[in-house]
Amino acid sequence: MDAAVSYPTVLVGLGRFGQEVIGRTLQSLEASSPLLGVLRCEPSGVAAGLQPLLEELLRAGRGSGERRDQRLDVIAFGAALQGSDEDLLTACEQAARLLAEGYGTMFPPDRPPEQRTATLHLVVQVPALSSPRASVVFARLAALESWARARPVFPLLARIWVVSQQTAAGTLSSEEMVSTCASFALGMVASGLRTEDEVSRRMAHPARDEGLVSFVSLASVELPESRLRTYAAARAAYDGLGVLVERVQQPGTDATLAMGAVSALQYDRWLAPFVEGQAAQLSRRLAAELSRSPVDLPAEIRVGPLDTPEEIRANHSGLFKPASVETSPTTVDQARTDETFRALDRAEADVATSVEQGIQAVFDASLGPSSGLSQLPSVEQGLKRVIAQLHDEQAQEDATLRKLDPSQPAGPPVDPHREELEHTLLELPSKRMALGAAAALALAVLLGVSFGTLSLMTPAAPPGATTLSSPQLSTTAPPAATGFDWREALPWILGVLAAAGAGAGWLYFVGNHTRKEVRRVLKLRRDALESLVSRGGGGRRAKQAELQLVVRRKRARRGAILALENAVARLHAVRHALLEARDRKRQELLALGVTPAAEARLDDLGPLLGAGGLLHGSLVPPEVISRWIASRREISEDRVWADRLLEGAWPEGGLLEDVPCGDPERIAELSRRQVQPMAERSVLDDQEAGVQAADVLRDFGSRMGAVLAPPCQPLNAHGDPMLGVRPGEGFVIAPSAGRDTLDAGLRDMPTRLPILWSPSKAARVIFLRTWEGITVEEMSRGARATPQSVAVPRGAR
Repeated sequence: MDAAVSYPTVLVGLGRFGQEVIGRTLQSLEASSPLLGVLRCEPSGVAAGLQPLLEELLRAGRGSGERRDQRLDVIAFGAALQGSDEDLLTACEQAARLLAEGYGTMFPPDRPPEQRTATLHLVVQVPALSSPRASVVFARLAALESWARARPVFPLLARIWVVSQQTAAGTLSSEEMVSTCASFALGMVASGLRTEDEVSRRMAHPARDEGLVSFVSLASVELPESRLRTYAAARAAYDGLGVLVERVQQPGTDATLAMGAVSALQYDRWLAPFVEGQAAQLSRRLAAELSRSPVDLPAEIRVGPLDTPEEIRANHSGLFKPASVETSPTTVDQARTDETFRALDRAEADVATSVEQGIQAVFDASLGPSSGLSQLPSVEQGLKRVIAQLHDEQAQEDATLRKLDPSQPAGPPVDPHREELEHTLLELPSKRMALGAAAALALAVLLGVSFGTLSLMTPAAPPGATTLSSPQLSTTAPPAATGFDWREALPWILGVLAAAGAGAGWLYFVGNHTRKEVRRVLKLRRDALESLVSRGGGGRRAKQAELQLVVRRKRARRGAILALENAVARLHAVRHALLEARDRKRQELLALGVTPAAEARLDDLGPLLGAGGLLHGSLVPPEVISRWIASRREISEDRVWADRLLEGAWPEGGLLEDVPCGDPERIAELSRRQVQPMAERSVLDDQEAGVQAADVLRDFGSRMGAVLAPPCQPLNAHGDPMLGVRPGEGFVIAPSAGRDTLDAGLRDMPTRLPILWSPSKAARVIFLRTWEGITVEEMSRGARATPQSVAVPRGAR
C-alpha cells in the first residue's frame, strides 16, 4: 500500500476547472494508491459517482491493518463562476446526504467538530475579489455557508478554501490557478504528512464559532513525476522499437545469405512425391498395368550361338509383347484406380504439410523471439527468391501440360525397338546352313590334317641316289606283321580331332557373331520397356497418369507459392506493426511536448515541465532531467533492450499467427519495467540535480514573501481587520530524499518557514500559507464588495 496517502481520500473535480485540477494532480502523483479515489463529474453527478468510490476506499481503509478510527477526506475543486448559482451547493448537499444515508453509523453526524472524522474541503477558484464579478462569487459562497451552518443532513463541509486569481504579486494565469489547486491536494493528502500537526489541523473541522472560509496561498517548484515517468517509458519504448525498425528495414543481402536463411524450407523436396516418390511410382505402375505393359522382363539376356528365333522368343517372351494394349478397365482396375487417387490426395496433403512445416522451421530458426528480427530482410529476400523459382517451374509445367493435353490427337502407340528386334531375328542364318558350313569346314580340315601328317611320316631318299643303277635283289625277306599299326592310323585320328574342333569353333564363333546384334537389341528393348513401365507404360493411360501427376504438382506448387506469399505478407505485417508501434510512441512523446532527439539524453523536456510562472516552476532544469532519465534504465544498451522488448512482446502463437509489439498495453508494461529504476531513487540523489535544485530554491525563495500573501484583508462590521485562525502561518513540504542539498537552499530564503520533510521521493517543494476562520461577509467587506442576497439553503433543518 502506498504510504503517501494515509486515509481514504477522494479528489473530486467539479466542472471543467475541477477536472483540469484532477488531471494536473495525477500527473505528479508517485503511484496509484488503494486509499485514493478520483472522481470527475458535474456537480449534479456527485452522489452517483461518489457512492462506488466510497465502498472501495472504505473497505481498503478497514484492511490497512492500522488500529484507528475510520476517516474520510473528500477534497472537491471547482470554479466559483462556472455553472449555475446552486452548483456548489448541489455538490456539497449530495455528498452530505450520501454520507448520512449510507455511512451514518461509520461517521456519526452528531459528534462535535473536533471528533468528526469525515470531512469535505471545497477548494474554490475565484476571480480578483475587487472585480465586479466577485459579487456573484460572494453570493454563491454565502449560500453555501448558510447551508452548512443551518444543520444539514450531515455536517460534512469543513472548510471553503478560496484561491484567488489575483495576489499581492500579480494576476495568475489559468495554468497557475490549476497548478495551485493541484499542489494543495498533493501537499495535504499525497505527501505522506497527513498525520502531521500542521496538516491535520488544517484538514480538521473548524470550531463551532469559527468561520468556514479560508484563504490559501501556495507556491511550488516540482517535477511532474507522473508525466516524467510517462515520458521515460514512452521514450524507452521508442528507442527499443527504433532499433527493431532499423533491423527490419535493412537493405537486401546477397543471394547466398538469403538462400541460407531459408535453407530450412527444403523446398526441393516438396514435390518429390509427384516426381519420383511413392505416390508417383504407384500411379505410374498402375497405369502400366492397366496398359497391360510387360512387367515380367528378364534380368539377364541369354542367347546361345545356335538358338533359333523361336527359342529366343520363348526364352524372352516379355520382350516380344506389345508395350501397351488398350483394354476396358475391370471392376478391380477401377478399385485400384480409386485407391491410387486417394494415395495422391494424401500425398498432396503431405506436401501442404511439408510446406507449412518448412515455413515454420524457417521462422523458428531465423525469426524466433531471441533472434531480434535481424535476419528478417534475409528471410524475406530468400522467400521471394523461392517464390520466383517456383513460378519459373510452374511455367515449365504449363508447357508439359500442353503436351499432355487430352484434346490433342493421340500419336502412334509407343513400342520401342520392337520392329528392330523383329528385323534382327529375320536376319539370323538358319541352323541347317550353319551346320552345313561347319561340316564342310570339318571335312576340309580332316583331309588337310590327315594328308599333311602322312607326308611328314614318309622317309626321305638317301643322298647321292640320283643315278640309275641296276637293282640289287636282297635275299633276306621282312618279318611278317603280328598286330595293329598305330603309325598308320595316327594321321586319320589327328584329322578327325582337328575337324571336330574346327567345326565346333566355327559354329560357336559364327553363332555368337550373328546373334550379337540380337542380344544388343534385346537389351535395348528390355531397358526401354523398363523405363516405359516406370513412366506408366506407353498407352493412353500412361499419358493420363502423367497428366494427373502434372496437375497435382501444379496444384501443390501453387499452394506452396500461396503459403510463401502469405509468409512474406506476414513479414510485411511484422514490419508494419513495428513501424506503427514506433510511430505511436513518437506521437505520445509529441503529445507530451517532447520532440525526440537522436538520443534520449539530448531531448528538450522544457515543454513537458512547463514554462513556470509567478507561483510555480521546475525544481531541476530540463537538460539535467533528460540526462538523468536516460541514465535510469534497467538496460542501458538500446540493442539489448530492443531484444528484451521483442521477447516480452512476442505473440504467443508466433509470427505466423500474430505480430510482435502489436499490443500497446504490453509494450507500455515492458517499458515501465525498463524505467523502473527511476522510482528506486530520487532525482535529487543525483549530485548535479541536487546542486541545481538548491540554486532554484534560492532564487524562488527570494520572492516568497511577496507571493505568499492573502487576496484581501477581511474586515469586521466595524471595519477593523480580522485575523482569523493561523493568519499567515505556513510551512514548507520538501522531500527527505534531497534533504542534504535542499536544506541549504531553504536556509538561504529571506522568509523562513517551518520545513516538513516528506517521505515521498517526489521532487516537489511546496510553500503554503493559510488564513482560516473567516466568514463570507468579512471577506466581502475586505474586498470592498457588497454581497448579493443569500438564497435560502436547501436541505437544511
